[in-house]
Amino acid sequence: METDDAPPPVAPGAPAVADPVAPPPPLRPPRARWHPIWWVLGTCLVLVALLVGAAGVVRAPYVVFAPGSAFDTEEAISTPGTESYPSDGEVLFLTVSLRGASRQIGYVEAAVGWLRGDYDVAPRKAIIGDQTGAENRQQSLQAMTGSQEVASKVALEHLGYDVPTEGTGAQVLSVVRDAPVAEVLAPGDVIVGVDGEEIDLDSQLRAALADEAPGDEVALAVQRGGEGDPVDVATELVADPEDTERALLGVGVATRDLSYELPFPVDIDTEDVGGPSAGLALTLGILDHLTPGSLTGGIDVATTGTMEPDGTVGEVGGVAQKAVAARAAGATLMLVPEAELDDATRLAPEDLRVVGVADLDDALAALAEVGGNALELDTSGGG
Repeated sequence: METDDAPPPVAPGAPAVADPVAPPPPLRPPRARWHPIWWVLGTCLVLVALLVGAAGVVRAPYVVFAPGSAFDTEEAISTPGTESYPSDGEVLFLTVSLRGASRQIGYVEAAVGWLRGDYDVAPRKAIIGDQTGAENRQQSLQAMTGSQEVASKVALEHLGYDVPTEGTGAQVLSVVRDAPVAEVLAPGDVIVGVDGEEIDLDSQLRAALADEAPGDEVALAVQRGGEGDPVDVATELVADPEDTERALLGVGVATRDLSYELPFPVDIDTEDVGGPSAGLALTLGILDHLTPGSLTGGIDVATTGTMEPDGTVGEVGGVAQKAVAARAAGATLMLVPEAELDDATRLAPEDLRVVGVADLDDALAALAEVGGNALELDTSGGG
């Protein structure tokens, strides 16, 4: 019996028909193949990414000088119990941002310094030696403290006050290797006498040798390492290479335990700013604080430079970047150490006048030229 599902009968002699077969799946498109150039470019991109990442991590032996800030000395200075005077215009002390001193920077940051016109890059060891970041920071803060003391001393003496200076000897900081003195002195020793004359200050040591000639022999009383009872040593003086008739001992010295007996307190708060380069600004700021009128003639004056006890202005670093900071703060006049005038003008804008000064008198003369009363101050010492 036939059903609807049964295959139709095949006629005798007809060819057999195979069972139906499912159609083949559609062909997949051929896989795309990268051109060799893309492999090369991809490899280069990966290498560049790795190099950039490494450059940001690997420490670079450099520091970067970048423009810093300007601070008003009037806000930092106070003299409790002593009359002070407000002033038109500001005396600003300038800072520079030294990147890489407290922590080492990477090569990416160093490269930015090389590319930027207002940045300078220098070998780290040439700037901070073998110090750690913490050691450099501590020395910088100590230098600021010393700068404040010297500024107070110089300013008050200029105003006629008596400021006795105290110390406990001339401490040896360095010794000329080939000089005879190298056989009897070493860094850390403290000279407390010359030919029987007591030495408390480094200036007294220089005065004691002023009348000596090269080849003369002097007797020194020395505390070894700055401790214990003095011992007597003798050494021959050498000629100054720049003035062969002038005698030198052949050592670098500084007064140990240097302090100044001020007639009244001078408090200076520079917060966390370190270094000695605010010395000139603080000296001028104290003068302006203690005298009526305007030291600057009513304009904002930015300054940088160390201040030595004799009123000499010493060199600092980063003056080009400080010129950028000075103009950003609104200053129209900038005083810098005379020896660094060219460097300061390198980045100074046209509307910032830059003047080089060798000492406090030069700085006061420059301020008088712009209308300040710097040459008219009361120098009677409050009398």
